[in-house]
Formats: sequence, C-alpha cells, structure tokens
Amino acid sequence: MVAAKSLPNFIGTVIGERYHLTEELGSGSYGVVYKAVDLTNDNFVAVKVIRTVGRSPAELATIKREVALHSVVAHHESVVGLIDAFDTDEYCYMILEYIRGGDLFEQIVEKKSYQGKDELLRRAFVSLVDAVQACHDAKIAHRDLKPENILTSEDGSRLYLADFGLAMNQKMASDCGRGTSIYMSPEATGELTARQPFDPYLNDIWALGVILVNMITRQNPWSKATSRDADFSQFIMGPEFLLKEFPMSKGAFAIIREMLDLHPAKRISLRALRKAILSLDTFF
Repeated sequence: MVAAKSLPNFIGTVIGERYHLTEELGSGSYGVVYKAVDLTNDNFVAVKVIRTVGRSPAELATIKREVALHSVVAHHESVVGLIDAFDTDEYCYMILEYIRGGDLFEQIVEKKSYQGKDELLRRAFVSLVDAVQACHDAKIAHRDLKPENILTSEDGSRLYLADFGLAMNQKMASDCGRGTSIYMSPEATGELTARQPFDPYLNDIWALGVILVNMITRQNPWSKATSRDADFSQFIMGPEFLLKEFPMSKGAFAIIREMLDLHPAKRISLRALRKAILSLDTFF
C-alpha cells in the first residue's frame, strides 16, 4: 500500500514549529516525502512523514532501524543528509537534505541525461559506488538500490543514496522477496536457491549491475531474476544475451557480467568495480 493513500495531505502545514511543507516529492509503502522551507533560515529541506500509530512492533522496529542506519552514513557526500528526526504521537518525521536534481529514474528515462556521455555517466556511477562502499564499510547493506531511491545533482553528475527503509546491518538476510523485483539478485528472490539465507552486501552489487544497465541502455534487462522470466532465462543460458540485446560496449559488458555473476561470492568487489569503471574507455 502506498503511504500517500493512507496519510492526510500535509501540504501547507508546519512541522516542529519550523518546517513549512510546500509540495509532495514522492511516496512509498511507508512514508510520503515533501519539499519544505526551514523557517529559521529559508533553506529548502525534504521531510519524510511516516505514520507510526497503529503499526506493529516489527514495523516500528523497521522505522527505527531506518533512522539509525541512515544516520550512520548521512555524513557521506554521496548519501542524502539526515538533518534531524523526531516523533509525535502519530508520526515519525525525518528531516533530509533537499537534492535539486530529482531522482535517477527521471535522469535516465525522461531526461536521457547519460546517452552517449561517457564522462557524465562515469562520474555519476562512481559517486554511487562510493556511497555503497561507505555503507558497506559501516557494515550496512542498503538492500533496495534502484533509480527511484537515488537522487541526483541538477546536471546528473553526482548521485545521492536515499531511502534506507530496507537497510540492515547483519551479515546474512533470510527474508527473500524483500525489495524491488527488477533489482533483486537471484538469491534475494529465492527461487533458484530454495530461499536459503543470502549475503545482502553481495545483493547490493547485483543491484548496481542492473542500475548500470539502466544508465547505459535506458532499459531493464529483465523483470525478475527467476527462471520464469524469459529474459533472465536467456541470461542464465548465456550472459552474452546482454551484449546481443542491449546497446553497450564490450568493455561495459565485461564489467556488468562480473557484477551479475550468478555465484554471489564471485561478483566483483566494490573497490575493483570502481577501478574498472574509471579505466573503461567507453560504455557505448
């Protein structure tokens, strides 16, 4: 259920006697994000409103974990800043850095910002790799990496990681099926692995591989990494399917193939990925 359908409209209200909410920026299953003006300095911020009343203990724990884990990495230059967080009787409010460029989905699909622009794509993707590296260094797996959860500078050259609603700091995950189907690894969907526990950090690397396909081709390689998906089945039979069906260079394909290795432990590390992206002559 999208939260916007179950929450009142907060546009025009003032939160915490300080933040004047002016327009809705987006919504998900747990919360609605608004653009707001900080009345103490006239700066723009983003405010995520999450209903807490009526939530189960497990759901409340998820909200608390999102705030806690986001705060650990919020200082990184490629992670959306977390300015403050506070609760009332009914809601949790997260006060976030306002990023002016919209999300990566808009940059890829609507603005077509990266088409044929090697250096712009390189700078943007490396900034995302750096953000995920910062999370992993802090022992945090994001688990919901997708263009809609990544904000951008106005020119698209820097990406900012957002929405830590599914983030965790355990070594293994057992809740198969959590996340967004297009970006979930085979082990996260669970179909090919009998829903065995999996490494959420290696799942993040897989998701980055799908995002890189998005940025280069403006297309999704498949709908879900299961044998029932015709495109993914072709990929299982031969990874060269990607090179044949999607417009990308052989060098880009070689990197993506290492990110999308069906064996999680064989996937390229983030540090090796960063080096490979910086050394690549062209994505197209």
